[in-house]
Formats: sequence, structure tokens, C-alpha cells
Amino acid sequence: MTIEKQLGDLLGFDEDTRVELVQVAEAGQTPTLELRLKRFAGDLGWLVQRRIRLAPGQVGALRDGLNLMDPDARDSRHPGRADDSNVIELTTLRRQSL
Repeated sequence: MTIEKQLGDLLGFDEDTRVELVQVAEAGQTPTLELRLKRFAGDLGWLVQRRIRLAPGQVGALRDGLNLMDPDARDSRHPGRADDSNVIELTTLRRQSL
């Protein structure tokens, strides 16, 4: 039996989207977090479009990542940022022959 507890509801980028944070627990297992992208579908109401269920160990990693966020950052892809030296863009990767 699955037990769910809604933890939060975040507004999406559009008026017709939102993200739900839900704690999900199966009998005898460690509870984890599920992120649900929902869209408003008129007469049908809010429908789940995607679900991302984190493994128990990933919840702490997500929390740590959120704590590292820079609230003063305006655009994380700005090329002039001083700390871009550790970022590797996929477009710059090339397969090297051995």
C-alpha cells in the first residue's frame, strides 16, 4: 500500500503548470520525494504530466544542491561569470580516439 503526503505546491512558468512535492512511502520502505509536473486541462482539471521519484539518498543531495544556490545570480548561463571555469558545455566535448 502506498502512502502519500503532499508537502508543497509550486507555481510553474506558465499559469497552467505547477509542480507538486509529494512524500511517497511504500509499506516497510524509507519514504522518498516525488516531483509531479501538472498541467491544467480545462474541464478535466489538473493532470499529472511527469513524475520524478527520488531515491532516498537523492533527497539529501537535492537539499544540499538547493542550499548552494546563489540568490543573487541573474542568469546562470552568462558567459562572463567568474566561476565558469569548472563548467564543461556538451557542445565543446569531442570524442577522442585512443
